[in-house]
Amino acid sequence: MDYSAFLIKFLPLVIDFFKWKSANDIILFDCYQSEIIINMQIELSKYYFYSSSRALNRNDSLCLHANKVGLLLNTSCDGWDKAFTQFEPFMFQPQFIWLIFTDDFNNTIEKMLNFEILLNSDVTIAYKNDSNYELFEIYKTGLNVQSFRINNVGFWDSGLQINKTDRWDLSGFTMKCPIVIPERIENETFDDYLAGKKPHIDSVNKFKFYSVLLYLQDMFNYSYELIRVNSWGYIRNGSFDGMVGALQRGDADVGGSTLFFRSDRAELLDYVVETWPTRQCFIFRHPKHPGSYFSIYTRPLTADVWYCIFAMFVVTSSCMAFTLKRFRGNSDSSISLAWLFTWSANCQQGMSINHKSAPVKILVLTTFVCSVTLYQYYNAAVVSTLLQEPPKNIRTLADLTRSGLRAGAEDVVYVKEFFKRTTDPSAIEIYQRKIMTEGNFHTPEVGMALVRRGGYAFHVDSVVAYRIMRKTFSEREICEAHEIPMYAPQKMAVIMPKRSPYKQHIAYGIRKMFEAGLLHRLRTVWDEPKPQCVRNANNKLISVSIREFSMALVALCVGMVTAVIVLAGEIVWFRVQNRNILNQLNQRLIDFKNK
Repeated sequence: MDYSAFLIKFLPLVIDFFKWKSANDIILFDCYQSEIIINMQIELSKYYFYSSSRALNRNDSLCLHANKVGLLLNTSCDGWDKAFTQFEPFMFQPQFIWLIFTDDFNNTIEKMLNFEILLNSDVTIAYKNDSNYELFEIYKTGLNVQSFRINNVGFWDSGLQINKTDRWDLSGFTMKCPIVIPERIENETFDDYLAGKKPHIDSVNKFKFYSVLLYLQDMFNYSYELIRVNSWGYIRNGSFDGMVGALQRGDADVGGSTLFFRSDRAELLDYVVETWPTRQCFIFRHPKHPGSYFSIYTRPLTADVWYCIFAMFVVTSSCMAFTLKRFRGNSDSSISLAWLFTWSANCQQGMSINHKSAPVKILVLTTFVCSVTLYQYYNAAVVSTLLQEPPKNIRTLADLTRSGLRAGAEDVVYVKEFFKRTTDPSAIEIYQRKIMTEGNFHTPEVGMALVRRGGYAFHVDSVVAYRIMRKTFSEREICEAHEIPMYAPQKMAVIMPKRSPYKQHIAYGIRKMFEAGLLHRLRTVWDEPKPQCVRNANNKLISVSIREFSMALVALCVGMVTAVIVLAGEIVWFRVQNRNILNQLNQRLIDFKNK
């Protein structure tokens, strides 16, 4: 082959084409004389191209490059299609830019139908037409498609003329799309279930993202083959199940539900684009008194003050008993009388002691003065504790664990998986102490009903919880609701197989929806905002419930039971004493008769 003729025929087009594609590295598949290849490399180097040559029949494979690599192939060479086997299995990835010269366009297309030249491939055929070269891009919209989409991207005639083309139209291609639906579907088909709006169960954006998928298929002219799966994808028996497993095995093209970011999934799949965040948290009605209800009556005074009151009680009772025994002005001078007097004085209940001695009167006066002062302060502190708005002192996960509240979580697989994987000591502690026991995983409806009843903290998706709160909680219960996150709000993302040809379509389409405000609109339609606490006269009115009053009833019951037990003991004691006395009298009578 004449070298000058070769340069005139091919080289200007090669230089212009690879400049347009920004590929500085070029591999030449040659069937030419070595002199032509060497001179061609010299000419390419003048335009700052780095080139190398490879024989068509070489058996060693090339590696996947990070930079773009231009590949030059001429179908006039015998066995030209063997060049494709040197790049398996990624010979038509976007990094490789193919320029194929041919004189028989139809025959070349027919031979290349056996190769996976997909949307993300960059394959251009230069077909000689009279004095110029027509440039055609070829690709398939899917693996099972039996024909190429052929776009005329321009021509070369002493210069490169490029037509504007795109690959957004997928020509009705059907993508396999697994959607996570863990709950049971009753009395309707899968398609009807997805078509109906169910905001009350749209945790982690399942249905909201399905709306996005419907917009995407209209944008790019494709359809879905929907596949129902029960799990987002977790390692079971050494491999992933659910949606991640389907994508990993190549049984699906795009994830129909968004996922949390996890490193083990990122090793196998590509996170394409973020969508919405999801926020999981513990929701509970903050108790008025985080401690026990007995603490309502002990909290107003410190431990030192209680010790002083007990000491005063003992000293006053002892002094009163000593004084009564010393001056015996009263028929009853027992220690129990002195004890009851001191107790009644502290409880603001009078107990008459008829005594004319000055020491007794002074002791009674000082005891009542002290008890009145103490009683006024204690009574005011207890009343204010019961009626004032409770302080919000359960603020962290550790506070929630130490509190007397019971706890549970939504019965979904990703919550259980979190507890298995987490290293957070606070999360592990609350799970082991309050959630791990049987029966503490509930549906959102059951869990929020327990929250409404009080004394229960439920871990749930906030979007689902807010909708239930708006429908079932009163204004006062909404104002008492408090939230503690177990972990920070999580970003959700769309997943696809590694090197998927549809990655650009999904990423571009969702970003365009973000810019147009469509995703924000979907979020306002599907996501329930947090119910606002509206302060009015009804929910400001604070009443004392039976739970706060229960300790007084317990004390009363304990006193009554104790009194009955003591009474029974006294009756038994009285009967025993009477029987002993009667036996003694009978014995004396018998002894008297015997005399």
